[in-house]
Amino acid sequence: MNAAVEFDVGPLTWVKGEIDLALGRAAASLDQFSASAAAGPADSTRIRFCRTHLHQVQGALTIVGLDGVTQFAEALEALLETIETGEKPADEASITLVREALGAIGLYLGGLINGQPNQPLRLLPLYRKIQDARGGARWSAVDLFFPDLSVRPPRQVAPARNLGHAERSRLLRRERGRFER
Repeated sequence: MNAAVEFDVGPLTWVKGEIDLALGRAAASLDQFSASAAAGPADSTRIRFCRTHLHQVQGALTIVGLDGVTQFAEALEALLETIETGEKPADEASITLVREALGAIGLYLGGLINGQPNQPLRLLPLYRKIQDARGGARWSAVDLFFPDLSVRPPRQVAPARNLGHAERSRLLRRERGRFER
């Protein structure tokens, strides 16, 4: 691994305990909401509490510099807001998706501390589900992609060669896949 993709876990380890507490509180609020919804009319204040705790997580992620995960948390918070306002029904599928996303944030951060690379695109399948559940939200995989632009590219040694349209298209597709990996 090189310096361009390494993530300094020091600041994350300082706030990881608080993030875990906030994620736990958000999950507990969600569970209370789910239990109250099963008993009768749901109380949206529990969703608001869940959103508040998730917003705390989002703030800590921003401070630590995990932009892709912050974007993921923002999308989840927006989904919770649509549930709270009644734009989206608080059905079991939505609650399960929120639970899964809260767990995914904790697992992702734990993986970072244990040495996994910071690749927020691993959250893309769940991010896609969250954005689809929100409905009408435009999204792209680029939302989670925050490369380090401070690293200068290597100088070009050989001059660029002229390629035909078909060869250039194949080369661009191959290089885009390599770059995203």
